[in-house]
This record gives sequence, structure tokens and C-alpha cells, in this order.
Amino acid sequence: MVPFDPERFARLARAQQVDVVLASTRHNVRYLTGGYYLPFFARASRFGGGQYLSFVAIPAGRLDSAFYVGRQDRMLDEQDYIDAFGPFWIADRHWVPRGPSMSADAATVAARALRRHGLAGATIAIESSFLPVDAYEALRRELPEASFVNGTPILGELRAIKRPPELARLREVHRLTAEVIRAVFRESRATETTRQISARVERRVGERGAVFLYSLINVGPGLLRAPSSETWGCGRPMHLDVGAELDEYVADITRMGSVGTPPAGATALFEVCLAAQERARAAVGPGVTCGELWRVGTEAVRAGPGAEYGRFLAHGLGMVSHEPPEVRRESTRALEAGMVVSIETEVRHPDVGHVKIEDSVVVTATACEGLGDVDREWCVAAPEG
Repeated sequence: MVPFDPERFARLARAQQVDVVLASTRHNVRYLTGGYYLPFFARASRFGGGQYLSFVAIPAGRLDSAFYVGRQDRMLDEQDYIDAFGPFWIADRHWVPRGPSMSADAATVAARALRRHGLAGATIAIESSFLPVDAYEALRRELPEASFVNGTPILGELRAIKRPPELARLREVHRLTAEVIRAVFRESRATETTRQISARVERRVGERGAVFLYSLINVGPGLLRAPSSETWGCGRPMHLDVGAELDEYVADITRMGSVGTPPAGATALFEVCLAAQERARAAVGPGVTCGELWRVGTEAVRAGPGAEYGRFLAHGLGMVSHEPPEVRRESTRALEAGMVVSIETEVRHPDVGHVKIEDSVVVTATACEGLGDVDREWCVAAPEG
């Protein structure tokens, strides 16, 4: 079973006058195959003096001509991993033996397969921001008649509409991340540094079976958002902006907390952020333009105390943070059901600190639904003693 919308794929490719998409990043290979990526290289592609590289090639409107390029030698036969993975919809597979450059060799094999499919002079969409130089040079050398364009926007748009299994993964990783943040707030002490607290976040995310991506941490007053030797202290507002990944799908969540009662100024700004979140969410729905969402959110976060320090940001989220849709002031692009949008409302007040809340929503048939709406209130940790 093809794990993406083939009609949407063909429409996106043809709109860019692309004949074939040649995907090579881990996230897009997994997306296009339905979840497969060679486990040996799933967390680190570097090997020897180069890197592992696989390809998924899909001609526009010709799914039956799709092919896969992977590795096969006496030490590592990728076919065995594909068999263990389960049903793999791409029947045409080509193998790269171990050599001096796995990336250039994989590109050479992919180029020769494209020629056999009658695509030697095609317009080929590659992931140009990610493709190694030696792989690109091999493609150009083998296919001098071809034209190469950036396929990243096509693949981003294809992923923008999430299917139910994807939404289930996103709900799980958002819930998990929110629960980790709340647990870390409660476990941490006023005498601990932000570096120690951030390290605890990393451990707790790993214990829950997810992959830690980052922990942006701030203690007010002040605007530094990086783990440091600064201690939390009693009555000081802290925000934890945490990224985690589960089965390739990403969560991006921010929560606020303090040891003991937080400053009144911080809680007032937090209420501004919460109210702005609700106004922005009320504006989300199919057909609403990204520019309109930006306007509503920006006006909301600048409507209360600290207005001059308020900021609204929203962006798509899925396998990649800041994937489509792109929410900008000038955007006329309309939201569609199935899109996921991360909504950030914050006030960066120099005398209070960086007060913020961030959550993600999925656009439904009529409005939107929160993906990780747990533990959103300010967390007050008990002081020691």
C-alpha cells in the first residue's frame, strides 16, 4: 500500500514541471516508504570517510516505475532489513556495494536506474539542501542531459497533510513531552543550575522511549535561553521549550514553572500568552489564510501588559519543525484539514524574563484540535524544607 496521497504527489510535481522526485533524506525516505530506513544508519549516517545514502525515486504519475536504492554487500544486506520491516511497496530495488564513497556510488546507481526508466533527460527534483556534493556531482556526470531542481518544497507540501497514523504519533510525542516537562519542574530544585535541569529533561525524554532534540531554558529576569551555570532560585520564572522525536515525528512544547510563588508580573504576562493562544486557536480552520492567522495571533499577544515585547509565531510541524504551512504576515496560503500548526505566544520582557507557552494543533474539518494539551497551567514546585 502506498503510504502517501499519490494524486497530491503527482499534482505537486507537475505544478513544478518535475518529472521525477529523488528523495534521499532519512525523514523523506521513511515517509515515502511507509516508515523504512536502514536501522544501522538510523541515528548516524556517517561511516568511514563518507556517509550512507539511500534513494527513493518516484516519477510523477507513474508509481509503478518507482525504485529504491540501498546498500548490499557481504557485511550488510539491506534486503534482509526490508524483509524484516514488512510489506515494502517499491518492488524495483537497486543495490550499492561497499566502496570508497557510499554517497557517490549510490547516486551513480540511482542515475543509471533513471536512465533505464527513460528519464535521462528529465527534470529531476533532488533534496538540494541535504544532498552531498559528491552525490550531486555523480548525478550530473551520469545524467548530463537532465535538469535538476530543488524538490524539498514538493516533499514538504506532500507531508503537510497528515494521515490518521501520523496524527496518532504526533499526539503521543506531544503528550509525552508535556508530561516530561511537568515532571522535571516538580523534580528540580532552586539550587540546581539550568544546565542540570536541561540534562534531566534529556534523561527523562530518553526514559520515555523518545529522542531528545533540544531544551531551550530561561530563568527570569533575563533573556538567555541556553543551559548554563545559573541557578533556578526561588520565585523566579522558568520556561522550558523542549523538542523531542518519536518514530520520526517531532514535538515542540513550552511550559512555565517556578519554585514557590512566581512573580505577579510573570503570571500577568503568562495570562496574556494563554489568552493569545486561545484567540489564535479560535481563528484556525480550513480556508483561513496563514496571513490572517498571523494577524490574529500578533494582535492578541500585543493586547495586554508588555505589549511592546510580545511576539506571535506559528509554523508547520510533523517530521520536520517549521515545515509547511508557513505562517507569515503576507501569506495568502489557506490552511487545510490535516495540517499541523505549532502556535507560540511569548513576551520577552527584559525586567521579567521570557514568558511563553507553545502547543500544536491539527486543523480539522471545521476548526482545530490540540495535540498536547496537558499540564498547560503554570507549575509551582515546592521549595525544599
